[in-house]
Amino acid sequence: MRKASVALVGLGGWGATQSLPAIAEAGNLELVTWYDANPETVERHREQIPVTPAGSFDEVVGNPEVEGVILVVPNHVHASLTVQAAGCGKHVWVEKPIANTLAEADSMIQACEDAGVILQVGHSLRRTQGMRRIKQMIQDGKVGEVASVEAHQSHKGGWTVTPEAWRWYNDKCPGGPLNLLGIHQIDNMHYLIGPSAEVTAMMGKKCLPCETDEISQVLIRFKNGVLGQIGDTYITPAKTFIAVYGTAGWLEFDFLRGRLTYFDTDGKPEDMPVESTNLIADELREFGECILTGKRPETGGAEARAAVAVMEAAIESARTGKTVKI
Repeated sequence: MRKASVALVGLGGWGATQSLPAIAEAGNLELVTWYDANPETVERHREQIPVTPAGSFDEVVGNPEVEGVILVVPNHVHASLTVQAAGCGKHVWVEKPIANTLAEADSMIQACEDAGVILQVGHSLRRTQGMRRIKQMIQDGKVGEVASVEAHQSHKGGWTVTPEAWRWYNDKCPGGPLNLLGIHQIDNMHYLIGPSAEVTAMMGKKCLPCETDEISQVLIRFKNGVLGQIGDTYITPAKTFIAVYGTAGWLEFDFLRGRLTYFDTDGKPEDMPVESTNLIADELREFGECILTGKRPETGGAEARAAVAVMEAAIESARTGKTVKI
């Protein structure tokens, strides 16, 4: 079976620990080169990775062997690197969020459409078996008419952020924990409930000296009338869950414990088995399929743009104190 030839860009953190082994596990990808802008990171991985690193991003996208690039880079450079890669005819997989603003997201989508290349965005949490089961149970009427949905995603990573990190600054990481964490739950809600209509939000600081907010609370009214709530912090111990409330019961999925529970109309709980999967390998495998067959990715530009639209509206709402329409 032919494999899609890809380059991995960004190995300073998640790229090395998650994306690199996931490329091997995907089964339909071949790593032909890699690149990181930090020379120390390159030297740290040079002996561990059996293919030659590129000397620059220009060299990556100018390499005729490379069919697709996997971008695990800071959010504020997603747009420029994607547009450059697309202009060189390379398919692009990029971490979530697609970009920090709708304008940047639109430039990426347009560049990939003009070049006729795939654009896939790493909204991985919807791929968990818990989320897949919730989606199916909603469709099967297990919870009746859905009335509301709530989610929370937090961890204490903010305590490690220094002024040298891009996560310190508002222009590089607008929205703080909503940008880094809650964006997953925005996508999850769109996956389960449908498109959003308007957003009301509050954001705040309490503990850290960085520019970005540390706490966010977001209310979403969806076009079908369902109401949603997303909470995030960047300063508290890890917690990630989503709950869907309906007229005939409700569901809660704890992502960290891998536990899905259904509560019937009397509140009686029923725990359901959920298999764990390598989400990164799963989405990169799909990226390979898209390159090889031309299929459209599950989370492409349109889905990722919808999540950024909510994030951008939430930031505006928190700034102005007003509800913002999508």
